[in-house]
Amino acid sequence: MPHTLPPLRRSALAMALLLASQTQAQESSNLPTSTSAAAIDQVTVVGSRARNRTVFDSAVPIDRFGAREVENALASGELGAALQALAPSINFARIESSGAADSVRGIQLRGLAPDQVLVLINGKRRHASAVLDTESSFAGTVPVDINAIPPGAIDHIEVLRDGAGAQYGSDAVAGVINIVLKNARSGGSASLGYGANHTDFKPTHETKTDGQTKTASADYGVPLGDAGFLRFGADTRSRAPTQRAGFSDAGWTSWNATPADLALDGKVVFKSGDSHSNNNYLFYNAMLPLENGIDAYSFATLNQRKSTGSAFFRYPGDPSNVQALYPQGFRPDTHGDMSDVSAVAGARFSAQGWNWDVSARHGGNLFHYDLSNSVNASLGSNSPTRFHLASFDFRQNAVNADLTREFDAGLPAPVSVALGAEWMHETYQSSPGDAASYAAGPLTDAPPGAQAGPGLRPQDAFDGSRSIRSVYADAETSLSSQLLLQAAVRYSDYSDFGHASTGKLASRYKLSDSLLLRGSLSNSFRAPALVQTGFRFSTLNFNSDGSGVQTASLLPASDALARAFGAQALKPEKSTNLSLGLAWRPERHTSFTLDGYRIKIRDRITRSSDLQSDAATAYLASIGRSDIQSVAYLANLLDTSTTGLDAVLNHDLPLAGGTLNLNAALNLNKTRIDQVHQASGALAKIDPALTLLTENNLFRIRHASPKSKLVLSADWQAARWNLQARATRYGALKDFSYDDSAPLVDGVHAQSFAAVWSVDLEAQYKLSRQLTLIAGADNVFDRYPERVRQTNNASYGGALPYNFINPIGVNGAYFYGRVRYTF
Repeated sequence: MPHTLPPLRRSALAMALLLASQTQAQESSNLPTSTSAAAIDQVTVVGSRARNRTVFDSAVPIDRFGAREVENALASGELGAALQALAPSINFARIESSGAADSVRGIQLRGLAPDQVLVLINGKRRHASAVLDTESSFAGTVPVDINAIPPGAIDHIEVLRDGAGAQYGSDAVAGVINIVLKNARSGGSASLGYGANHTDFKPTHETKTDGQTKTASADYGVPLGDAGFLRFGADTRSRAPTQRAGFSDAGWTSWNATPADLALDGKVVFKSGDSHSNNNYLFYNAMLPLENGIDAYSFATLNQRKSTGSAFFRYPGDPSNVQALYPQGFRPDTHGDMSDVSAVAGARFSAQGWNWDVSARHGGNLFHYDLSNSVNASLGSNSPTRFHLASFDFRQNAVNADLTREFDAGLPAPVSVALGAEWMHETYQSSPGDAASYAAGPLTDAPPGAQAGPGLRPQDAFDGSRSIRSVYADAETSLSSQLLLQAAVRYSDYSDFGHASTGKLASRYKLSDSLLLRGSLSNSFRAPALVQTGFRFSTLNFNSDGSGVQTASLLPASDALARAFGAQALKPEKSTNLSLGLAWRPERHTSFTLDGYRIKIRDRITRSSDLQSDAATAYLASIGRSDIQSVAYLANLLDTSTTGLDAVLNHDLPLAGGTLNLNAALNLNKTRIDQVHQASGALAKIDPALTLLTENNLFRIRHASPKSKLVLSADWQAARWNLQARATRYGALKDFSYDDSAPLVDGVHAQSFAAVWSVDLEAQYKLSRQLTLIAGADNVFDRYPERVRQTNNASYGGALPYNFINPIGVNGAYFYGRVRYTF
């Protein structure tokens, strides 16, 4: 076996080699400006409200990814995947065979939950999805649908890797992602792309080509007056599904395991992989100078997405099947139909020495959830095969005012002061499905409700609203030529759960013009999402004697039955964020940053386990609720600590008539559970043996995110050619296993999955100043995560050969080509 360096030693060696190469850059005083060299000197929107703060001299760590970097990472057309490729602190885990999560996926920053990162567009808050995640490692979260943002609208992206609740409000626990839209006053671009997965799929010994993806985008700028602009455009993306299920020997999972069920062993009857999806986007970004120094601005994005995923296969002889309709069994298809809109309008002006920014915004996310190729077996052959399961509608409206000015306080630099206030109103409505989707039919030996559903019942629908008021103050100044100080405070009041106050202190000290130390201490909060406070859902089954329907109910914490089982009103998640780091730029074309962090979160919201036992059944019967089989709810159940380290190194050097940018970025991250709030007097009275969270619930929070992620990239730019290579190493992780012979980890049968590398390559050639040809491959060496244990329980009889939580995904290599025309 060849000797290899340990992963972290390889990382250190790569950084040392890059630093050693800096002497080559000094050979030329006329080095062409590269993306990375320029990025560290760019003024940022996030992190500071001072007008001249750059990435390098900021008191907090900020990444800035320019238009070309973003475009190069958008090979598949998914913004979430592009962010994962660009930033080692971001992961975008895929979900398989998972209903609504086939349509809506969230990103993770620094290993935290998808709803613990704030997303901004042009510095304005982005609304969240209408869909509660009930299926991923972070069940109970409500993420921003990052893929609803038009990829062709993006000029650049800023990632603030620091707690920022005092500056930007709720959700900025792990940090802030600010997406800045294109604003060029003239010219435009258009592109067409095509790609597909081409992979050697070892579980079925096949060479597969699927996931065919077609993309098209165009944008154009029109001058408005002497300095204004209107930039508008459209994107479209169509992706065919991928199939990564293996041969299954899962006939034993059928209730009856009939000969017809067992005859399907050795065949591919399940589905794993990406859903089929169609995305259409529109956007505009505009600014119009008016009289008296007023600049009116507006921007908007629109996304319509239709997706089709797959649920588990139902065997022919299983009670969930109606053999008259599906003699060979069936696999339900889930359908998501999502409409997402965001619009902002405002004005910037100066009055009485203050710079004003007054704006109003609307955000809305509407999700229709449907089902086909399914059945309500309790209705027998009279059952429909298509169902509408539910609709979810979330809307957010806000008005805000931000004021900034500088004061001369006799210090080496003026004091930059920012004040602001915001009023926000949110509504959330869930609507029931078709009556047949939740009906309990006459056949009591078959399960009621649509398979892969059931639909949302009328009694589980919700219609609620709330209002939020917040004010903040922010100040920043240099006490000397070396020392910068920042301070911020915010007060927020929510009509449904009360108020929260947050603060932040940050400082940067220049040891020299090329070396600075920085640090921050802040507390942040994440208010319970309105969706979390109102969502309820029930799965259905008949009583053992067929006399009635029992439900396994996921209830709001405010529900009386949930309160009887120990639920309490949801509270904000509160966090403390400590960050210490340095930034070093030994010469113009080399920079290095190193930042350590510790994020302590109290009262994290998560889904409880299903509370069910003989004692619970007896209690439910005693209060006349024999229709309830089990109870679950969202609650503030966890205190956690996340510690980590970010290191980023950039270096430019001249090479072969062009410029070579070398980059190494590393994230180390670990989450520890400090306390589990298992105790509940109400629950103990029902059954003292019941716990609100099982070890399986806790395991993924501790172990399901990679403990490390390393991104090494090389980007060579010349007059006509651009060549890029990126190698990403996703660190080892663990997941619980359904195989009882698997080793015990933290009291859970678990499997460890080794680290895996993915290599991306891209080449661009300019045929003319306007026309560029692009070809590339993501995961060019066709790497997969380590396979799950090859037992029936662990892999569902071989049907699901790969664990879905590894960020590399289960699709293998993706090859693509694109043509871009600028005018």
